[in-house]
Amino acid sequence: MKNTYLILLCSGLMLLSCEVEPIALDSTNLKGGIPNNSNNNDRKEKESEDGGCETLFAFGSDNPSTCFMDNGSSRWGWTIGPLEGGYYTFELYAGAGQCETVKGTSVGTLSVDFDADTGIAEVVYTMADGFVLNETHLYVGSDPYPLDNNGNPTVSPGQFPNKNDELNEASGDSYTVSDLSGPIYVIAHGVVCGTSDDGDSTGDNGGNNDDQDGDGILDAEDNCPMTYNPDQGDANNDGVGNVCDPNTIPV
Repeated sequence: MKNTYLILLCSGLMLLSCEVEPIALDSTNLKGGIPNNSNNNDRKEKESEDGGCETLFAFGSDNPSTCFMDNGSSRWGWTIGPLEGGYYTFELYAGAGQCETVKGTSVGTLSVDFDADTGIAEVVYTMADGFVLNETHLYVGSDPYPLDNNGNPTVSPGQFPNKNDELNEASGDSYTVSDLSGPIYVIAHGVVCGTSDDGDSTGDNGGNNDDQDGDGILDAEDNCPMTYNPDQGDANNDGVGNVCDPNTIPV
């Protein structure tokens, strides 16, 4: 009887081992998102630093300023020109989605001193009180837009010929661009953050309980704190809302 019991027990164990197959772990079915690694941690850290800041572009109310979207782009921003030799001052607008300045915030000025005889342009970003720069990208040339690596016009700031990507909360920035022939066009881009009373960058102009854009989302939680976007749409899930993210839809 004892032997019969052992035979039945072993048979049952063998049956289970034959019928139960191991489950393959498919990373595409993981519910927790992208697995942690050093690259992803670096990316999340940068998103955390930049998430409360805004894109800015220069706009000339008294000079020809053409919205990128008028030329078929999905991004907002302006190319300014043509400009003959002379001294010009433009306003820097942050978060002016769809090129609507009334929805944006004036955060500083851009000056352009273009000497048509020497072909040199001095370009200076100057931030208003309460705002600092983390990045600037600048194009100055004889065509309305710079060309990308394939020779096509682009409005992607990362492909502008002049850039400072690590300004670390600067009050301004400047460039000297040479070998120009007029008239010229200017596209001035930047990443701006607000500052608190003690000078620390906050990304929301110092008020975690503020709602600067009036969209019902507090600045501390708003993915575009200076641009009206109650739906908080973020197509590429980078922590920056569609209406103020130049990288939402590639040109």
